[in-house]
Amino acid sequence: MTILQAILLGLVQGLTEFLPVSSSGHLVLVQKLLGVNPETDFMLFSVLLHFGTLLAVVIAFWPDIKQLFLEFFRWIGDGFKIKNQPYRRFIVMLLITVVPMFAILPVKSFLEEAMGSTLIVGIMLLVTAALLLFSERGAHGRKTERDATWLDALIVGIMQCFAVLPGLSRSGTTMVGGLLRGFSREFAVRFAFIMSLPVILGANILEVGDAIAATPAVPTPVYIYVIGVLVALVSGLAAIKMVKFVAKRGNFRPFVVYCTLIGIVTIVVSFVAGS
Repeated sequence: MTILQAILLGLVQGLTEFLPVSSSGHLVLVQKLLGVNPETDFMLFSVLLHFGTLLAVVIAFWPDIKQLFLEFFRWIGDGFKIKNQPYRRFIVMLLITVVPMFAILPVKSFLEEAMGSTLIVGIMLLVTAALLLFSERGAHGRKTERDATWLDALIVGIMQCFAVLPGLSRSGTTMVGGLLRGFSREFAVRFAFIMSLPVILGANILEVGDAIAATPAVPTPVYIYVIGVLVALVSGLAAIKMVKFVAKRGNFRPFVVYCTLIGIVTIVVSFVAGS
C-alpha cells in the first residue's frame, strides 16, 4: 500500500462514514477505481480506519458519551430503575437499536457480496437521495431522549439494518428514521452517530482476528497505517461538523444532489462497463 492509497482510503472512510452518502457504496466505487478491495486486500488497514472514525464520534460527542458512561453505572447501582432520567432512557434506546442487528448479522456478508455491484450501488444511492429529500417533511419534531419512545428507537434500529446494502447510507438512514419519528434535528443527529458506536465497535472486534491473520508476509509499514487512521479521524470530525450544520438548517439538499448525481453516473458506468 502506498501513502497516496492510505490517504485516499482514509478520506473516503472518514467523510463517507458520516456524511449521508454511503461509505460502503463509495468503497465499492474506490475498489473499481483502484483495482483493489480495501476489505480484503487491506483488511487490517480497513479495520483500523473504522476505529479511526469511531474515535471521531467519541471526540465529537464526548460530553454525551461521558454522561452516558457515568449514568450507566448509576443505573446499575439503582437496580436498573429509569427514574425518568434522560440519559438512562438514552441508554435503553441505544440498547434497543442494537437488537435488530442480530437478525441481519447472519446474512450481512451475503447481502454485501450479492449487492456489491456498481449497478446496485447506484440504485441505492438514488434511494438515499430520495430518503433525505423525503425526510425534510418530518424535520420539525421536538422529541429528545426525555420523551422519545422505545418504539421510536426500535424503528430507527430496524432502519439501520437496511444500511448494510452498499449505497444506502447508514447515517442518512438513521437520521431520516429519527426525523420521521419526530426527533428534533439536533437529537436525530446525536442519536444517529452515537448509536453507531456499538455497531462499529462490535463489527470490528469480530474482524480483528481475521484481519491480523490476513496480514501479508511483507507487512505495510506502520507509519502508513498511522497516516490513514489520522486522515480518517480528521476527515471524520469534519464530516460530523458538516452534518450538524446541515441538519440544524433542516436542508439536506446538497447531499440529495450529490447522491443523485453520483448514483446516475454510477448506473450509467455500470451499464457501459457491464458490471
